[in-house]
Amino acid sequence: MQSQPWSSEPGHSGQDPSRGFLKRLEDYITAIVKLGRTARTAKQASRAISGQAQAMQEIQDTVRELQSGQDELRATLRLEVDLLKRDVQKKMESARLEQISLFSAQQKMNGQLSTRPRQADRQTYAAEDQVANTEHPAATLNTSWARAEEVETLLDTFYHSLENRFRGSRQEILTRLREYQPDVEAAVSRTYGKPVLDLACGRGEWLELMRSLSIDATGVDANIFQVASAQAENLKAYHGDAFETLRAAENDSLAVISAHHFIEHISFSDLAWMTQESLRALAPGGVVLFETPNPENLIVGATNFHIDPTHKHPLPWQVLETLFDTAGFQNVEVRRLHPGGNFDAMLAEPHVHGEIARLLFGPQDLAILGMKPVSVE
Repeated sequence: MQSQPWSSEPGHSGQDPSRGFLKRLEDYITAIVKLGRTARTAKQASRAISGQAQAMQEIQDTVRELQSGQDELRATLRLEVDLLKRDVQKKMESARLEQISLFSAQQKMNGQLSTRPRQADRQTYAAEDQVANTEHPAATLNTSWARAEEVETLLDTFYHSLENRFRGSRQEILTRLREYQPDVEAAVSRTYGKPVLDLACGRGEWLELMRSLSIDATGVDANIFQVASAQAENLKAYHGDAFETLRAAENDSLAVISAHHFIEHISFSDLAWMTQESLRALAPGGVVLFETPNPENLIVGATNFHIDPTHKHPLPWQVLETLFDTAGFQNVEVRRLHPGGNFDAMLAEPHVHGEIARLLFGPQDLAILGMKPVSVE
């Protein structure tokens, strides 16, 4: 029997049905294989993630252990540093107390140690005590003075170091002070050899100048280290309060009362009192001499004046001259002294106006002198 070809009538695809079945079977098998591969890949990824998570946990545990060790190390180091700091502070305090004790003993032997609190301490804590004492008078007073004693040595040391660093060498200051030699010699002559009193004498350069002129001079300063520096030069410098020392001076007993770079440290009312009290203590023909930074020099007024944190305010010459006139001094004279080292060079510079040179590089110090009237019989 002859085989018939597949019919090409509608409804027949013209393909062998077995072939379609085999094709679908092949697709199923391929899908199953792929699914197996995917499952294996997923299991491998899961194992890898699990391993990474375990490794991450181990890393975190290690980091925590390191941090814990660092915290313990920091705590140990902090404790050791604190112990070392306390030991150093104890030694510094012991040295400070020993130094003050030795100096106080020396001053007491000389009968010169002031039993009154320092002027600066009184001004600093008086207002605080006045307000706080209303509730706990005794406790507050004791607390404030204890606080003053704690910082007193630090401030004295600081100011002594500040002056040594920025004021100038002893020789430099001595050279500047010789400007006043004729004034002092004339005053001593007019008062028949009366002595000189230097308020806030510092390291004692003025006293050293007076000694070189064979003039009897005494200085007083509230800073124990400044006084010690002056006494090391065998000068008559004593620890005490400048205002109390001036108040204790007898009438008509002094040829010169000087204060170099002191009046800018005090209030104007204290300056007025000091000026008036100087007129009383000077002998007729005696001279009062105050030197202060010159605010006409813009660099001094705007910058250098504020290097010293104990400065209160600059004092223009107009204020000082009027104060001396009002107090009753005669022959009042204002002097501008000690220009900057480059002042002459700036004046010679053709591109710099002379007034600008003076304002920036001109005299750095201002002096005011006045004479107590001589009685006319």
